[in-house]
Amino acid sequence: MKAQGSGPGNESNESNRWVAEWDNGDWLAATQSGLWLGRPGAMWRGSGPYEHSLNSLTRFADGIVAGADGGLWLITRGGPRWRQLHDEVLTLVEAVSMTSDELQSLVVATGYGVHLPTVTEQDVLCWSNCSEALSAPSARYSTALHLLDSETWLVGTETGLFVCAEHGHRWSATSIAQVAVRALLSTDEGVWAGTDNGDIWFAADGLAWQHHSRLATAESALNESVLALATNHHGTLLAGTTGGIVVSDGDRWRSTGPTLPMAAVAVDTRSPSTWVAGASPGGLWWTEDGDAWQQAAEAPKSIRHLLPPDQVQ
Repeated sequence: MKAQGSGPGNESNESNRWVAEWDNGDWLAATQSGLWLGRPGAMWRGSGPYEHSLNSLTRFADGIVAGADGGLWLITRGGPRWRQLHDEVLTLVEAVSMTSDELQSLVVATGYGVHLPTVTEQDVLCWSNCSEALSAPSARYSTALHLLDSETWLVGTETGLFVCAEHGHRWSATSIAQVAVRALLSTDEGVWAGTDNGDIWFAADGLAWQHHSRLATAESALNESVLALATNHHGTLLAGTTGGIVVSDGDRWRSTGPTLPMAAVAVDTRSPSTWVAGASPGGLWWTEDGDAWQQAAEAPKSIRHLLPPDQVQ
């Protein structure tokens, strides 16, 4: 973020604006103190005066859409300000995805259910809840989201994983039930899911789920909740958990890095040995060999989501 002047308060003076800008090699981090960007081993910096508590980031054209505790924001690369996308209905946004490059294709998971937008003649988004078929509030509390196609979505909730079909009109439960699902990951082989009781599930088609493993090292079970999942080009699976990071090692797992609640973990596909993880709380960490981890001292203490460089170019 490049500062020009004192901030967004003086809209009449072009020199007194902040401009959202990042390089193609920058990582983007959703933090409790707004949008941060940087690179492993280099300086990380905040994105200016906007300090909304962010939970999720997704790519949109030449910018990103950011989900926050207080709503939804469009951050245009090179733009002077964030554009509000939420209305009074949309709040506590946990995850964001899109079926196309149009804003009306947004699918948003919140603490009150999955929400979809309609666009008014004034180019304003109005939001509606499509989770009302799920009667229990805990079932509607949606924390993870993956789109199988434009009309079929996987939704992780406090009570399990659901399939939402027909653009939000039909819901069905999966075999992952009675446990919170906070992490979903799509790979070339299929879709992975992580649960609050430390179980890892896999479905080649995203629909027929099979139990893969429970997080455990050679010494003991870990008994940790899975908060985030990532993989590298070798197929190594990484899990961010309430007790740190664990890495798949065949049928077993091994712990690596600091023993902090890791809400975000990601791999740089251009440099697969570079892993970055965000703790909440605990700050930003990175490694180039999977074993020796370093902390970015200047980053905020609560990191919720990470976008590697290949996802923000």
